[in-house]
Amino acid sequence: MATRKHNEFLDIDQSDEEGDGSQGYDSELEDLKKGGRSPKRRKVDDQTSDASDDEQEDGDEGQDTASDAESNKKAVKQSTKDASESKPERRLKTDELPGISKPLTKKNLVASTAAIKRSGVVYLSRIPPFMKPTKLRSLLEPYGEINRIFLSPEDPTFHARRVRNGGNKKRSFVDGWVEFINKKDARHACELLNAKIIGGKKGTYYHDDVWNLLYLKGFKWNNLTEQIAAENAERASRMRAEISKTTKENKTFVQNVERSKMLEGMEAKKAAKKRQENDDALGEPKEPAARTGMTGERPRHFKQTSVAPKRKPEDQPEQVKRVLSRIF
Repeated sequence: MATRKHNEFLDIDQSDEEGDGSQGYDSELEDLKKGGRSPKRRKVDDQTSDASDDEQEDGDEGQDTASDAESNKKAVKQSTKDASESKPERRLKTDELPGISKPLTKKNLVASTAAIKRSGVVYLSRIPPFMKPTKLRSLLEPYGEINRIFLSPEDPTFHARRVRNGGNKKRSFVDGWVEFINKKDARHACELLNAKIIGGKKGTYYHDDVWNLLYLKGFKWNNLTEQIAAENAERASRMRAEISKTTKENKTFVQNVERSKMLEGMEAKKAAKKRQENDDALGEPKEPAARTGMTGERPRHFKQTSVAPKRKPEDQPEQVKRVLSRIF
């Protein structure tokens, strides 16, 4: 029995070399098997073309390049046209109420007016205690899209009294308005929810509260803000009038003060001039500068009362003397 070599697998048979025609290990083939990418395609020019064919291609090369350029331009124009046509379709779909900032154009203005006509406003005569606008939106959004919500807060004095007496410190709201994008949704929500409990999971904070909804027919959100805008405009006009009045009074006061100073200076100059003329006429020595008011101060003269003369004892008549002598 022939013995087996330990390295028999290294010996290559002639049948293996000639029969299969394998080229050994290929790294690219192994990468493809493992899920790798195939090698890039390479553009190879045919080198077996004849010289005559090359000359004909050189003659027609100008026409081919021109036609290729024109076809490329047409393709670019078509792609840009398709892109420009696809964008306006998306813009037209975003037809929303004027709560979102958009550039003011004629198309947006027409779309906003149409959206305002489609919208509907619901009035809530009572808001459950301590319910916030976000909670209200989450409860009403299943019945239709909501754009804006306004809730009027409670009186701050009532809130301060409740907190002082140990009550809840949260802010509460009295009533509110909800704007639905579609008036049909607003009407259906009022019909379904009015005088019904809020519901939800049993044991939640607002489970047993009752909805008080009213659909305002023909009422829009602009009507709600008209009164506020009018009050703000009136307040601004009143403030402007008061500011103009105070500025005018201050201006006249400053003018009067300056005029009084000017008149006092003129009178002081006239008095000093008259005094100097009198002194020159009488030939009296001139008073020092401190007395004549050259330092800028006017001389002051005070009227003095005359001193009362002492009374001399008068001689009494004889009859009086005789009577007094008898008494004393």
